[in-house]
Amino acid sequence: MKHPLIVLLLFVSGLMVSMTSRAELVIRITDGTNDGIPVMIVPFQGGDLAGVIEADLQRTGLFTLIDPAKAGQALGLGQPFQTEPLRASGAEYVIVGKQAGSLEFEILNAATGQRAAGYRIAQSSNTRRMGHKAADLIFERLTGKRGAFDTQVAYVSASGPPKAQTYQLIVADADGFNPRTILRSNKPVMSPSWAPDGSRLAYVSYESDRSVIYVQDLVSGAKRVLADHPGMNAAPAWSPDGRFLAMSLSQEGNPDIYLMDANGGGLRQITTTKAIDTEPAWANNNTIIYTSDESGRPQLYRTTVAGGEGSRLTFTGEYNAAPSIVGNTIAMVRDIGSANRIALMNAASKDSRLVSEGSYDESPALAPNGEMVIYATEAGGRGVLAVASANGKARQVLATQVDDVRDPAWSPYLD
Repeated sequence: MKHPLIVLLLFVSGLMVSMTSRAELVIRITDGTNDGIPVMIVPFQGGDLAGVIEADLQRTGLFTLIDPAKAGQALGLGQPFQTEPLRASGAEYVIVGKQAGSLEFEILNAATGQRAAGYRIAQSSNTRRMGHKAADLIFERLTGKRGAFDTQVAYVSASGPPKAQTYQLIVADADGFNPRTILRSNKPVMSPSWAPDGSRLAYVSYESDRSVIYVQDLVSGAKRVLADHPGMNAAPAWSPDGRFLAMSLSQEGNPDIYLMDANGGGLRQITTTKAIDTEPAWANNNTIIYTSDESGRPQLYRTTVAGGEGSRLTFTGEYNAAPSIVGNTIAMVRDIGSANRIALMNAASKDSRLVSEGSYDESPALAPNGEMVIYATEAGGRGVLAVASANGKARQVLATQVDDVRDPAWSPYLD
């Protein structure tokens, strides 16, 4: 795998696949699981949101979807049902619903014949979002964990001939639908990072012919320069409390990790090694994990906001980089010799597992509940995004028809 700084330079040189502009992502399911919680989702009366819920649940690797044709009876909201045919279908839970402006649905327990829960979701102009909210409720009811389907992803697309590409910073629903362009530029854009309240994005842009870190409000569109120092300004990352941003600056020669107040003041240096230190991510408001080649090849290191010598965190694999952290889970890019894959590691036990299967997977970003990870990969000679479940059992590719897409960032919870 290329060194992070080399990847940055290649991006600036415009070595992204040439495509025409169309940045909406389309889901293609590549893997699922047959040993998850068996759930049957019956097509909803008056709408098609059952399909949205199915795709959401399947993405987690925690559910096995049972064909509604096996129900052995007609099922609908508020209607009586027979438990024996449902048990015979293999389903533990059955979802029935009705879409008539708002969305009403119930979770039926196939074993007991009881209605386990009932919900109503208010009508929304973003119809698919109603399905995502329903999937969140179902996920939490059946697993005890908060769902993360009603969230968003930011990513970068590139289109056009190699020497005249157009770059777009795009925000979309977590499944890639309903995209909207936040920024369009004829210069490279990269490294989007969400503010913890979901209202702003920090990113790197070369619109002034050098790397500059900007912060842009997603409602008003107003943007401001956050870091424009000599040398490289790269890899912004918000602290969980929103007070600071960590970043990689090379104003003293080689890239080091710096902290800056969210308003753009109070710059201070955190790492001072002769290595290349980049890609900071926050474990909590006091701890930063970053990529460094201090040991010869890139590995993950940990330090505090007070600075000082970092401690090496990863020892499995010759190359570990690009951390994304939720709770005790760290996602990273790992070099396994013949390919670069996405690995998830437990920060306490150091146990890890590979969850992707590509040859060149990069830029992992965990969902806010840690149950899924979105990452960039390649398919058909161009960049696409993919989502893998944290247990490695499910994968979905989110591909555009023509654009090259990279640098995904998963939003925090939006409500």
